[in-house]
Amino acid sequence: MTIRDTRQHWRTCLHSTAALALAFAVWAAHADSGDFQAMPGLWKIVTHTVKHGRAGPDGVEWRCVDEDADPWAEFARLAPSGAERCERADEQRSRTSLAWNMSCAAPVSAKARGKIDFDTAEHYSGSVTSDSGTELVHVEGRRYAACTSPKD
Repeated sequence: MTIRDTRQHWRTCLHSTAALALAFAVWAAHADSGDFQAMPGLWKIVTHTVKHGRAGPDGVEWRCVDEDADPWAEFARLAPSGAERCERADEQRSRTSLAWNMSCAAPVSAKARGKIDFDTAEHYSGSVTSDSGTELVHVEGRRYAACTSPKD
């Protein structure tokens, strides 16, 4: 192998390494969990509650979600019926889902798990289940339109 061949070999290796590093950087930027995949706009959120094994009243809320909104504040506001003092812990976030553990102090001490999954950027479903696996809250959200003002 000549000096010229050796130099060419090293240039090829460096170019391949640089291309691989660039591909990894593009993938890492694309897979950023901070880039949450929910579209901003007017969302209809329907919450189904279960209390003592029976379906409670459904709740319907219309919410205007800004493109810079925190997904935890906008989509993970779920608590079992009657459990007002709950705290989230062990939060896990991906581009299309939120998952967390929850401890509630009132009216009785309880632990639960919550999860929200976006099947598209305009639709999600989720639930809060007790540690025993009983579903306590089920939620479904659908984006309907763009928001026309901050007061929507």
